[in-house]
Amino acid sequence: MATPHSTPATAFRSGNVTVAIRENTGENGPFFSVTFSRPYKDAQGNWKTSSSYGLNDLDSLSSLAELAKDWVHRHTRP
Repeated sequence: MATPHSTPATAFRSGNVTVAIRENTGENGPFFSVTFSRPYKDAQGNWKTSSSYGLNDLDSLSSLAELAKDWVHRHTRP
């Protein structure tokens, strides 16, 4: 299981959406987990992250999901 503060193997950003890919080790060997987030500033100006997306984020989310899928396929050991 991924730890929230582990360093990603890679990360990509498109628009307001970021995807992070982390390598983990399980009973059957290494595997990758993918998380999506959208950073924003709260009313006090502090940076936060959200996992909800608006209409304007969906194209970025879709593109990043495809990019992450391709990256994981290329880096997964047969």
